[in-house]
This record gives sequence, structure tokens and C-alpha cells, in this order.
Amino acid sequence: MKQKTIFSEQCNWCKTELILNGKEADSYVVNAEHKHFCKIHTPGKEPEKDCMTEYVKDCKNKISIIPKPNTIYKSPFWS
Repeated sequence: MKQKTIFSEQCNWCKTELILNGKEADSYVVNAEHKHFCKIHTPGKEPEKDCMTEYVKDCKNKISIIPKPNTIYKSPFWS
């Protein structure tokens, strides 16, 4: 009997162990930054667990420290 290699990764959001191939494979999503996120979803219904949407919402809520170009930046030093 030939051995099969099973690949596993960790979800970058909830740190759950994901099996990427084989009969017992978990459903997952990979974004452009090559980060793995778990997604438990039944077709036709809302996902029970979707770590990627939570990750994107968290990234959007963070305040950018670097000012955008062509904007006036007022330093606390000069006020």
C-alpha cells in the first residue's frame, strides 16, 4: 500500500489545524497574501464560520498611521 502525504496548515485567524488534501480535507480559503482561512459553509445558507471575512473586517477597522498622499498633515509639534 502506497503512503499518501497529507498537507496541513493552520488557520491564520483562529489557529485551527486545517487538512488541505485527502478524504478528510477541511474547507478553506487562501487569499492573495497566501494566508489560509477556514470556512465552514453549507450551500444556500450563511456560513457558520468564515474567518476570512472576519480578517478583512478587522483590517478595515484599523486606523492607518501613514497619511494619504495629497492631504494636509498637521504635526503635533507645530500646534
